[in-house]
Amino acid sequence: MESSDFPLFTTTIESGNTKEYKYVLLDKSGNVVGEESINRTYNSNTSSINEVYDRKTKEVKIPSIPKVFEKNFIKSSKKYKPYDDSQIYTIYAECNENDYSELKYNPFLNTGLKNDNFANCTINFVSQTETFKRTGTIELIGFDSRRYKKLSWKLKLDKKIFGRKNLKLRSNANDATLMRDKINTELYKALGVPTYSSAYARLTINNDVYGLYSLVDTLGGNWLSSAIHGDDKAHVGYSYKTFAGASLKYLGSSGNTYSSSGKYIIDEVDKEDTEAKGEDWYRLIEFTKLFKEWEEKYNNSSNGQDSEAYKALEKFFNLESLLRQMVIESLTYSFDNFWANSGNFALYYNPEEKKYQIIPYDYDGSFLGSNGSPRFQNDYTKQKNDCIDWAKNARMENDYYFIDALFKHDRIKNRYNVIMKETLEKIFNIDDISKIVDGVFELIKDDVTWNFELIDKLDKAIKGHVNHFTFSNFEGNANYKMVGYNPDTNYNDAQYGIKQWVKVRNNQCVDYINNINIVEDEVEKEEEEAEEEAEGVREVEVPAVDTTTTTTTTTTTTVPKKTTTIVPKKNTTTVPKKNTTTVPKKNTTAVPKKNTTTTTTTSKKLVATSTTSNGVPKSTHVYKCGPGWGACQTEGKCCSKYGYCGTSSAYCGAGCQSEFGVCNSTSKKNKKTTTTTTTIKKKTTTTTTTVPKKTTTTTVPKKNTTTTTTTTSKKLVATSTTSSGVPKSTHVFKCGPGWGACQTEGKCCSKYGYCGTSSAYCGAGCQSEFGVCNSTSKKNKKTTTTTTTTIKKKTTTTTVPKKNTTTVPKKNTTTTTTTTSKKLVASSTTSSGVPKSTHVYKCGPGWGACQTEGKCCSKYGYCGTSSAYCGAGCQSEFGVCNSTSKKNKKTTTTTITVPKKNTTTTTTTTSKKLVASSTTSSGVPKSTHVYKCGPGWGACQTEGNCCSKYGYCGKSKQYCGVGCQPAYGLCN
Repeated sequence: MESSDFPLFTTTIESGNTKEYKYVLLDKSGNVVGEESINRTYNSNTSSINEVYDRKTKEVKIPSIPKVFEKNFIKSSKKYKPYDDSQIYTIYAECNENDYSELKYNPFLNTGLKNDNFANCTINFVSQTETFKRTGTIELIGFDSRRYKKLSWKLKLDKKIFGRKNLKLRSNANDATLMRDKINTELYKALGVPTYSSAYARLTINNDVYGLYSLVDTLGGNWLSSAIHGDDKAHVGYSYKTFAGASLKYLGSSGNTYSSSGKYIIDEVDKEDTEAKGEDWYRLIEFTKLFKEWEEKYNNSSNGQDSEAYKALEKFFNLESLLRQMVIESLTYSFDNFWANSGNFALYYNPEEKKYQIIPYDYDGSFLGSNGSPRFQNDYTKQKNDCIDWAKNARMENDYYFIDALFKHDRIKNRYNVIMKETLEKIFNIDDISKIVDGVFELIKDDVTWNFELIDKLDKAIKGHVNHFTFSNFEGNANYKMVGYNPDTNYNDAQYGIKQWVKVRNNQCVDYINNINIVEDEVEKEEEEAEEEAEGVREVEVPAVDTTTTTTTTTTTTVPKKTTTIVPKKNTTTVPKKNTTTVPKKNTTAVPKKNTTTTTTTSKKLVATSTTSNGVPKSTHVYKCGPGWGACQTEGKCCSKYGYCGTSSAYCGAGCQSEFGVCNSTSKKNKKTTTTTTTIKKKTTTTTTTVPKKTTTTTVPKKNTTTTTTTTSKKLVATSTTSSGVPKSTHVFKCGPGWGACQTEGKCCSKYGYCGTSSAYCGAGCQSEFGVCNSTSKKNKKTTTTTTTTIKKKTTTTTVPKKNTTTVPKKNTTTTTTTTSKKLVASSTTSSGVPKSTHVYKCGPGWGACQTEGKCCSKYGYCGTSSAYCGAGCQSEFGVCNSTSKKNKKTTTTTITVPKKNTTTTTTTTSKKLVASSTTSSGVPKSTHVYKCGPGWGACQTEGNCCSKYGYCGKSKQYCGVGCQPAYGLCN
């Protein structure tokens, strides 16, 4: 057998009559020194799987715990997906011996500080079906974990594996079950609290076989982009990691005070944060200051300020996520995390939401009870209120400042109790937790004995705590048995088995919940209102959008591999890779790939169905949908004309957007029929490539010839009151489609999507469905401004004549038409009613004015100073502009505007014919998203892609044909 990427060996052998085989170990002379204890049977999948020596090939699907709440703070992106935890990976690092030895022998320096040096390595990463070879570095992680002989490591890679350049390997050296950290991550996922994903991996460094590890994410920029923002290219803000005693108290305006405390470190730096002005401690200082001011303002909890205090805190802090986290910490008795030890959490500033968020990590100190610590009461399991008071004396110096500030408000405490009640009922019970414990047990049980026995084979010169756990300890402690303290063999014990603790804590906290008064939860009520549009929604008919039924040809290709992974067997001497051979006893044959083709063709006219277009990705938001978001997350929901998901007639009736969800086939509100007909003349071909164990299918609907006819009996004018069916905005001053109504009652939603009370907000263009508006506008006496939503007999389109003609269906939004008798000269000053953009270079509706004075806001919504920004189409209300435009001397402009993440379509009529360009305008930066494009995003990332009318990048006719946006990519 040959090995190009140790410890992976590959061979091809002609088969005999038998299909049974096994592997053996040979020494340098070719003598058999060991063989597998299992027999294998060859099948068609064998050649495509990397087998592990003396391990059965299996995939164990760890059951998911049901979601507790619909609202979820966890996102994901295209490139950075959670680890596949149904398999165990193999990692081998060949490192510079001197540098590696200096790390493993000296995890701490003579001063007692951590040894933060590193060693250069070549790293091989093997999954069941893939192999990755990378160069990089290895370094130690953790503080207490450095005190163990089985050390914890982080690998930094030159190229990504599964979207990651950093691989964190936690040893679980103190845990007889090896699964406490894993189960916590599943609990947080069920409650919608962002934390790292995890899987298992076998680790070998040089000649040291360390054993089984938890492979987890680092909470760095790539993880934040994906898990918090749902976008691989997102703008990531400042993040700070904490150590025990990080009280979050305001320590003054100097970053040196926070740095010298030893409780915080800067983990992520945001160089685009203009407010920070290069002070990397600024966001931590600002949060502690804001919280201090909030605590002082709402210090008196008896004066009826509870609701006001709750809302005020939520404006700059994600309180809901923290309360869910605290419920899990209480139920699992996480004595080394935020609540009990004010450590092992990150404080993150989200620049998109302008909010702070606490993110937990490292959960090995859980499901153990108090572990005999004097920080907790002796009879804690008998105290009813321990489910909320459990950590009152646990923090350093009994510092309870942050928790006290929260729980003095009844509404915050009540919300905590509601979350506790829901969590106990839905997931934290013996039935649901047992499913995941048993799943993890089944996955790793074959590696457990091998892992525990390696501790005595590890380099004797490595110092540190040692635990001689056994398989019996593993099995018993995963269930109902404790691990007794035996200082002769083990450094750690475990007072409770995992299932035993769940049963004890569940009974205790159910008793607590049953003996308190939980009032109707206002937060839950607000979430429900966001899910359902009440009656009284402003009735505005919206042109139907075509949904295409696609004819497909599917080709499935399976490509086999001939690979075998070798892991040293217990009691077996490890032989250098070049001279070690593993040979199957019997012969085997690789099976060639198989192709399956299915073709379906139709030639007749098809009527658009009520299902979601295959070409529209699902929304990253739990209840928002439409252009800029995507299809409803939950199957079977309708996407209303206002961009919210639901199932009532308010969502599924008039104006329902069929490409983003299901819709009623007819609308009782429309007396005349609205029909969308799609004719398909040619068949579409869709190719699906299937990799073993993981199948990804991408189907994009084809739009050849589309005829849309919409008829209505009258014109409908927007009312001046806010629709009760529109949820309140989650942003303190943004409003409109994609955001919702103004948070504060009595405020107006300006035509640019900002809340305020002056005429700039409440006058011309005010969006009445998202706030109040003045009934008439006294300004602009010589200008006729009409704000209407009008449905004409045919869909209004923007047509650019000549060969490359682009026809864009008019979006269903508020249309503002301005007519004047003289030329309009662009103003050089920003409108007073438009706040500055929160983004360093984005501007326009949904963003605001350019951050930097003197910059122009281009017609595509980006800030700059060249003619591409300041010339034709420059938006003067969001920045400066050239005083005249030489290109458009006789121009009438009609603009359809939708705030952030929707679409802005501009129709320009001049005395000349304009030909659509097939190249991207130089004034349009590339999109920060891998497949989104258009206004608010920018041009397609990949050269040669087209930007479809729905704002997605691709190369087929669906993207490059009718409605293609030439400003953001190529077009036919």
